[in-house]
Amino acid sequence: MKRLIAAIVALSVMSCACVMTACSGQNEQNNETSRKPLESQTVSKVSQASKEKPPEVSLDDSKPKITDSQLADINKKIAAHQNVPEFTCKSETINAREISADKLIRFIPENSSNSYIESLTRNFKNASGSAGFKNVAISETDGSSSSLNDGLSAAVTEKNDLAILAGDINKDLISGSIETTQANGIEVFSVGSKGVSKPDHYVDYTVPVNYELIGELMADWGIVKTNGKINALAVNVTDSTLSGTVFEGFKREFETYVSSSSGYCTTLNVTAIEVGNGLASKIKRAVNDDSNINYVFVFDDSAIADAETAADQLSGKVKVVSTGGGKEAFDAAESGRIEMLVAQSYEWTAYATVDYVLRVLGGKELPKEQDVPVRIVDKDSIAKAKKDYSGPSYDNFDEICFGSAFVTGYTNLWRL
Repeated sequence: MKRLIAAIVALSVMSCACVMTACSGQNEQNNETSRKPLESQTVSKVSQASKEKPPEVSLDDSKPKITDSQLADINKKIAAHQNVPEFTCKSETINAREISADKLIRFIPENSSNSYIESLTRNFKNASGSAGFKNVAISETDGSSSSLNDGLSAAVTEKNDLAILAGDINKDLISGSIETTQANGIEVFSVGSKGVSKPDHYVDYTVPVNYELIGELMADWGIVKTNGKINALAVNVTDSTLSGTVFEGFKREFETYVSSSSGYCTTLNVTAIEVGNGLASKIKRAVNDDSNINYVFVFDDSAIADAETAADQLSGKVKVVSTGGGKEAFDAAESGRIEMLVAQSYEWTAYATVDYVLRVLGGKELPKEQDVPVRIVDKDSIAKAKKDYSGPSYDNFDEICFGSAFVTGYTNLWRL
């Protein structure tokens, strides 16, 4: 049925694709269908439903207080994610240069001027070049649906072998263009924003990044630091898929361990347009209205600066915990302006994406679980990593906080 629908869509010109898109922020109901007999393949289609209410953290009044044993277990989980991650991806070896020869792939980022997207794009070019790809097209985008549609249109016009959508892209707004691209025999990838449990809809393959784990670790940090007596303010950007996915993990962990007799969480749901445009004042006002709040959690790194500003104006009344992988996020952690960062490596993510691309193009089995780890870092751990680092000069924190074992690991898997 999907191919039949896609074929009909293909009869329409690409410029009309955006008219066929669905409304943003609508509820998703996954209906997975197989397009190729590849294990671990991720394919899903979404029927549109009514808009969901923004999530809230709700605590069970009957839940007992967290035990010393539970705190010890959480502390072990935190400790395990404070070390340099090991390369653990297990897959069959492949001949990367043989697969990549003469293949044309297109990378379509969320917004070319976004700092973390710039890093991911640069690292993808480097990783794909290492794997032997000589024809990598990078679409220039400004975050608008029209620029993303243009990238997909270029993939069809230039007969690319596949297209990769990277970043926090709302697929509902470009669903028509995705369908048209697929109808022209071009498979569409997504570099995850839905995590590992919910594949991105419309696309053929999602490179899984465990964003739910990020949220769990953020909650764990605050719980351990306060011995379960945590009064949190959770800042959720409701029109950010990434923020929502991280929040899901945070919410689940918080509700599992925190007793209503010892803590609570107030959710500040905001839209992307408020980030950098009044959000700092909203955070400050929320804390002033409730002087018991001791932690602010930020699930989208675009809002870190607002949380920093608010915390500074509040004279250190609250600690800030966030996630991110861009330079600004690491700078905030290194300086101590935020207490902790659950960091991602965009270089590691880029290599994992190239590995997925190679295996799909080569008709190989996909990894049962892709190896894209996260690491807990703070001011002290970054200072130690810099002191211990003995490699070449670096332009970001990936190299000192995540090491280079994954480069060797993928190189070996690709027989380079």
